[in-house]
Amino acid sequence: MRKNIKPQVNGECHLVRYCDDFIVLVQFKEDAYRLVDFLRSRFGQYGLNLHPDKTRVKSFGRYESINAVKQKRKANTFDFLGLTHYCTKSRHGGFLVGRRTAAKKYRKKVKELYHWFKANRNILKLGDLWKTFKAKLRGHYQYYGISGNYRGIYRYYKCAIRIAFKWLNRRSQCKSFNWQQFSMYLEKYPLPKPRIVHRLYALSSAR
Repeated sequence: MRKNIKPQVNGECHLVRYCDDFIVLVQFKEDAYRLVDFLRSRFGQYGLNLHPDKTRVKSFGRYESINAVKQKRKANTFDFLGLTHYCTKSRHGGFLVGRRTAAKKYRKKVKELYHWFKANRNILKLGDLWKTFKAKLRGHYQYYGISGNYRGIYRYYKCAIRIAFKWLNRRSQCKSFNWQQFSMYLEKYPLPKPRIVHRLYALSSAR
């Protein structure tokens, strides 16, 4: 990036990378397409390829929403590290990058929790099952509890409760809980509530 790309790019140019997943931000459209050609060539030198379904050139930024209205299309978004990034406004009307749990990742996480409960409901003691369940919820908030995504983690929390109720009622041939009893159990052994862990706009993280 520093030696081969930035000297050939007009305006801003930034790389954001995590392992083998990355995005490159450039200021001008022409540079974006030249950059993709360069990356394909560069990767090819090492026997590597850009993922055909994940490699995209998209407009994004301060004027994306305005341009989308003029062009009669939806404003562009992109998924990166399990989050959908979209253009929105701050409380004061300024440009802001919004983030929410990506739909595909949300479905995957719900499915994983569903199958985990199903597989372990009769293997683990209820206390151990509940302890691990709480840890899974905290782990979800720790990753997805990012500024602007409270609705996403709250949705996961409510879905997790429904999953728990379903499979706890299948620990034996007789139902273990009705909903009222389950609600009382939740009061006695509460689950961690959704919370924003990473407060990006305050430049701090909750501890």
